[in-house]
Amino acid sequence: MKKIMNSVVLLAFLIILLLQPAPIIAATKTGFVTWAEKVVPSLFPFFVLTRLMIYYQVPQLIGKLLTPLFKSLLHLSPITFFVMFLSMISGNPSGSKMARDYYDQHLISAKEMEGLMYFCNFASPLFILGTVGVVLYQSTTIGYLLLIAHLLGSIAVFICCYPLLRSKETIRQVTVQFPNQSFSAILIDCIESSLQTLIRVGGIIVFFYIISETFNIIEITQLFNVIMHPFIEDIGLPSIEPLVAGILEFTQGVTKVSQTTAPLQTKLILTAFIISFTGLSVHTQSFMFAKNLNIPYLKYFIMRLLHGCTSALIVLLTWKTVLREDIDVFLPLDSTPSTVDSSLIPLTVVLFASYFVLKLYHQIKIRVKHKLA
Repeated sequence: MKKIMNSVVLLAFLIILLLQPAPIIAATKTGFVTWAEKVVPSLFPFFVLTRLMIYYQVPQLIGKLLTPLFKSLLHLSPITFFVMFLSMISGNPSGSKMARDYYDQHLISAKEMEGLMYFCNFASPLFILGTVGVVLYQSTTIGYLLLIAHLLGSIAVFICCYPLLRSKETIRQVTVQFPNQSFSAILIDCIESSLQTLIRVGGIIVFFYIISETFNIIEITQLFNVIMHPFIEDIGLPSIEPLVAGILEFTQGVTKVSQTTAPLQTKLILTAFIISFTGLSVHTQSFMFAKNLNIPYLKYFIMRLLHGCTSALIVLLTWKTVLREDIDVFLPLDSTPSTVDSSLIPLTVVLFASYFVLKLYHQIKIRVKHKLA
């Protein structure tokens, strides 16, 4: 029955695409531009760097030095803390990717992998401070408020995940073995792996932009407006659309929330929730790295809700104290800075052209070796 329903839904999507191609194509273009402009430049360096760290045993070296400290104070594996710390800096879905890489290298246990999947879901600090704070709200103070609420909100998730992260089997002797391959060979492998992951991430982002636009076409968002009318009226939100968009894809959601005419308090609370909830698009990206692992999505979803609600509550309790001065955060729609930076599109194209060239070179090299053998 479930497979039949999936087929029906896909057929409905096809019909909508044939009947309303223009908005679907526009949503696809917006999703691709968002990926090329914001996701690729921010995640590509971290993906390559963390992969290089795995090859050159950086987590093991840190673990060798800090094992006594983490074992006695936190009862955490140093590699676990290393993944948690880097995920806070690099943003989604880097934490899940690092956790999977270290799990595949047998550096963390299955229980620890599950705990890291629940915990390591952070928006990039640069995104919160730069895009949300400066661009959308024209205030670095708001950016810092949202960032602090986002980080403090994760404490509730950490407390819930601690029994998994504290697993005694992860606190073991760390061995260091440096690679035998040349640096150029390792770097090419890291670049290929990172670009392949970014292609998958980009596909997921574009897909959820299409879903969001489809909801508007078939008027599901309008139906939510009718159902939730008492709630959105109480908080001064003119439409439920920004929240629905944020639940699906958080970048699109926080942008739409900032452009509404709702009170500043409402906008900041919703923005804090969306950033920490991260959106179903990021959920899908993170679970891409949980393939063949018995990690329940329901628990993951509950942790995202907990993070989002905790961050929103922190903003609710502190925003008046932090924002003592009146801040003009309402930008006219025609003067809102565009999210499109066309100069980054050629850079993305060059990166992925390089990926396919490296892939072709790698295949030719393998065939030559087989012939010589």
